Amino acid sequence: MTSENTALRILHTSDWHLGKRLHDFDRSREYEYFRKSLLESIAEGKPEVMLIAGDIFDNVTPSFDAEKFFGNTLNMIRRENPDLHIVVTSGNHDSGRKIDNISIYMETCDRLRITGELPVIISGENGSVMEPDYEKLVYPVYNGETLRAVIVSMPFLTPAGVSGLTLNSGVDDYETAVRNLYQSCLACIRERYPEAREGRVPVIAMGHFYVKNSAIGEQDENKVNILGGEGQVSAQIFDGYDYTALGHIHLRQNIIENSLAIRYSGSPLPVNFGELNYSNGVDMVDFRPSSDGKAGFAISVQTKPFKRSVEFIRIPQRGGAAGEDEVFDILDGLSARDEENVREKNPGGLPFLSVFALYDPEHSAFSTSGEFRDVLESKLNNLAGRLARICDKNVILKTAASFRNNNGDQDIQDLRDITDPMTLAERMYREVNQGGDMSPELRALLSDIIREAEGTQETSGSKGRKKTTAKVMTGEITSEAFGKSAESISE
Repeated sequence: MTSENTALRILHTSDWHLGKRLHDFDRSREYEYFRKSLLESIAEGKPEVMLIAGDIFDNVTPSFDAEKFFGNTLNMIRRENPDLHIVVTSGNHDSGRKIDNISIYMETCDRLRITGELPVIISGENGSVMEPDYEKLVYPVYNGETLRAVIVSMPFLTPAGVSGLTLNSGVDDYETAVRNLYQSCLACIRERYPEAREGRVPVIAMGHFYVKNSAIGEQDENKVNILGGEGQVSAQIFDGYDYTALGHIHLRQNIIENSLAIRYSGSPLPVNFGELNYSNGVDMVDFRPSSDGKAGFAISVQTKPFKRSVEFIRIPQRGGAAGEDEVFDILDGLSARDEENVREKNPGGLPFLSVFALYDPEHSAFSTSGEFRDVLESKLNNLAGRLARICDKNVILKTAASFRNNNGDQDIQDLRDITDPMTLAERMYREVNQGGDMSPELRALLSDIIREAEGTQETSGSKGRKKTTAKVMTGEITSEAFGKSAESISE
């Protein structure tokens, strides 16, 4: 085998969320346009490798159509780009086993690596030894007989999965266990491939995590359904790798200041209104030999934005809620738009519309909020038939609490599909308790309940805690009385 110290280009993408519906609206036409854009980017950029770093599907039980779409997409890419290497790994939204089974749709598995579940080799008496299957985790990229790169195709790692490895025996924290796995893969690569050991070909890691200090965009806030910091990792776990292709956060970004070595590519198409003003796309990452002649590579990234095939219209665009006059003026402006032009600009389907209207009884032309809702509903229904798919409509009553929180907590729509249980509980508590904050004791109790639910375990006293907590959230018992109830439950 020989190695040429020449430039390498990869396409880095993640978080496709195939099968995602927006308020039960089908988005298959949007995904068709996304696929077209992806194929065009590959044809134009001519990468040697495409990395898809998790969250292929929006849930662990994707529809047959979503699975078929993904399989057909890979086949189309392979037919048009037979020399392209494709590496696919799972994310937290995916079923690892489902991802592993995607290969049944493939016309050929040549130059293709799909890793859904963490591959392991079990040996020893009664299966006492569990080691990473490096043959399935480590993927060498060859062009003929020339090694071009080595990739660690790491799937989404659950705490239980990674802690069960023998190399993590005695390790009790997730980050250390993950680091040990990545570093063991790196040691394996350096042992097997002298080109990698000598820094003549790039070594690339894939991962699907929330990396500490990453910037979470509005669309990703509370996406990491982790409590107490569990499941987060630091950038140091990737020490020794030339590049780390990350998935999970929808906002493209570099993790290390003034470095492109660890990067999220972001989502290639909008998942919800949280990505209203975000330019979705994919990244082309180039590796070139260091100019000083030393081992290692200079990295450059060019983002390929995808034109949105469907408009996302939020009223008001600035966030928060708008008064009735402003809402009606904007809706009248939308009604005046030429329908033919709207359809021409939205080949993926009619625009999505989300409305947040503030009803102020002291300055309203309507005597009741119900009357205001009826008029707003009528305007929206007339508009929807010609121009837009209404995703959501919220009439917010102007109270002291709602006015104070107008620019923050009221804007639930942007986060609804990706928020975590604790955030939903805190919002519900504020609504019931006129903007009051949840006490640390109640938050701790809810945290325990969520942990039990996520672990599908029921411990002694948990049923009682859930009932009592629900009464506090809905106002059946006061937060002051909750303290005594909590004490009696814990006993």
